[in-house]
Amino acid sequence: MKALYTGMMVAGLAVLVGCNTSSTTGGSPGGGTFKLEGPATSTTVKHGGTEVVDIKANEDKNFKEDVALSAAVDPDGKGVTASLDPTTIKAGDPKKAKLTIKAKDEAADGDYKITVTGKPTKGQPTSVVIKVSVPKKK
Repeated sequence: MKALYTGMMVAGLAVLVGCNTSSTTGGSPGGGTFKLEGPATSTTVKHGGTEVVDIKANEDKNFKEDVALSAAVDPDGKGVTASLDPTTIKAGDPKKAKLTIKAKDEAADGDYKITVTGKPTKGQPTSVVIKVSVPKKK
């Protein structure tokens, strides 16, 4: 019984903390597949601050395509921006990019979602959602 309660508490904590998820696998079955991954927990960015997080492309051994990356912030126009470096992961390059998240000094407090989409040269795109929190200004 004790183990059951412990398991339920751990599951509840996982839901409360939240996680970033990749929606599907991109690429094509004949040419290999890939999946994007971001940080496992929400990222906090203070007003006027910047945070940089890693985005990784986990590819199977058959995937040999370049992947174009883009980022979109939701809600848009509230003072939080996102940019990627590089914007294209070349087939022979390391399979990672840096996502720079900025919150302007006048950014609205609250939670944001940044969707990073990877579109291969051939095949289906995939995405990962990064959760961002801008705390109340002190």
